[in-house]
Amino acid sequence: MACNINIPFTQPAADLINSLRTKVQTQGGTFSGDETSGTISVPLLGSKIVGTYTINGQQVDIVITDKPFLVSCNQIQGYLTGSL
Repeated sequence: MACNINIPFTQPAADLINSLRTKVQTQGGTFSGDETSGTISVPLLGSKIVGTYTINGQQVDIVITDKPFLVSCNQIQGYLTGSL
């Protein structure tokens, strides 16, 4: 089940991406991308949260393509919203 998450932001896109990169890497994940689009992968509960992001104006659109069954899309969105 894919999760589509849209998060508005006010800071420069480069700052948002740096924040996201730091958050992903701190959790032991991988981050590949720039101020327009990229991919993320974060280990969680013996599995991974995997997805892509696209910057669309002052909004980041995130599509989670793989996640542990026990983790809801709302939990992922809440975590991301609180950290960006």
